[in-house]
Amino acid sequence: MVRTLMRTIQSKHQLKVEPYTQWEPGVSSPGSACGPATMAALMEYWHTHNGRRFIPGTGHFVSKAAHINYIYSHHGGAPWGMSVRGFTRGVEAYLKAALPYKERRHKPVRVSAFNGMERYKAEIDAARPVAVKFDKWFSFRWRESYAYDYHWVLGIGYDETDIETGPVLIVQDNGIRHKSGGFTPGKERRIPYQPNQEIITMVALNIAGVPGIPQV
Repeated sequence: MVRTLMRTIQSKHQLKVEPYTQWEPGVSSPGSACGPATMAALMEYWHTHNGRRFIPGTGHFVSKAAHINYIYSHHGGAPWGMSVRGFTRGVEAYLKAALPYKERRHKPVRVSAFNGMERYKAEIDAARPVAVKFDKWFSFRWRESYAYDYHWVLGIGYDETDIETGPVLIVQDNGIRHKSGGFTPGKERRIPYQPNQEIITMVALNIAGVPGIPQV
């Protein structure tokens, strides 16, 4: 009876987000494009689902690969990967370039890094996807095993319906490359939070209403 009651108070919430794939043909530097792919998916979501049409989304580019390449070249991509600082600065620069000059003084963009399940849930509940970085190398957890050693994904939801497993992050994984040379397109993956929390950094984005710019 107690177990059943505890299960009923747990929750699940998931956003509908267009997946991106860092390995698809046309991506210039696929091996280090997980950060740009995550940023591209985040920008596309805010353009399409959160009504910020002034943000260049997929339709602004000839393909998703071109969108990823643009972000890689102009907003923080690097052969060794994208740092959290590079990601936050890249998001801010991308959005600043999209805003008309006279509207930038309102400072509507809020980008913040954190690590905490309650904050993550609050962002998802507010319909705001969260960029999630896994990095065991700079967390000095070299000998431990995690869902990823070093990777960016886009957090699109959570699941707390299994009290034994604990909270689960629902993410878009940016695709997988196979040894054969092929790849699997970006898809949903479920990752237990607690076994991975030591190497996770989350990046939240909020864009307030901008006077003079229609949001839909």
